[in-house]
Amino acid sequence: MAKNQEVFVKKHERGWAVTKPNADRASGVFDTQAEAIKRGREIADGGPLHIQGRHGKFRRETPYDE
Repeated sequence: MAKNQEVFVKKHERGWAVTKPNADRASGVFDTQAEAIKRGREIADGGPLHIQGRHGKFRRETPYDE
């Protein structure tokens, strides 16, 4: 897996989706936002993680936020 990938956690009709930019489908869909964020961090591997809140607004998380 490549390091420092940009990843998005977005609201999905079945829960929360983890996607990469320009992807045709989600890398995974999870019941909770917390589960999706955990998987998103694994995929991002130090890269930026963009997390969509319940009201649609995105926040950006970097490895330095932890």
